[in-house]
Amino acid sequence: MGLQAAIAVTLELRDALAAERDRARQERELLRSLDTERLLERATFRRQFNAMVLRLQRELAAALEASKIEYGLAEASLESLATRAPEETAELATNLAEIRSLAAALKELDELNALLTKRALQCVQGYLAAVCRRPVAYTRHGQQAEAAAATSATFSRRF
Repeated sequence: MGLQAAIAVTLELRDALAAERDRARQERELLRSLDTERLLERATFRRQFNAMVLRLQRELAAALEASKIEYGLAEASLESLATRAPEETAELATNLAEIRSLAAALKELDELNALLTKRALQCVQGYLAAVCRRPVAYTRHGQQAEAAAATSATFSRRF
């Protein structure tokens, strides 16, 4: 395990982020159509994705630590690794830059999807409020709403 392993992990992480970015773009359509079944599947997949990213980050940290030891460096920074393996470090730096870019794009898409989710929730709540209104003219027992309210008030004042 060393610098080549770190490069391999960054490539895997980059590909996973690119795929997740593409799925996050498609999520907007699921939100627009309120496809709850696929949205719930998507949420389950995102949890799995997050676990995979955490595993890859740990693997990357271990590979960089092994590189530091392999090259006898005090730290595993790009600058210090470049003194011992400039070509591999340049590839690693390029991969890390792509990862940062993809992570930023995914964050932006997640924020947009959260906003769309909030709007969809407001739409559903508004619909439910309109459908489940309290009766204005008659109660569910067929009484006039005002008369029923007066009867309730009179009844409660007696007791």
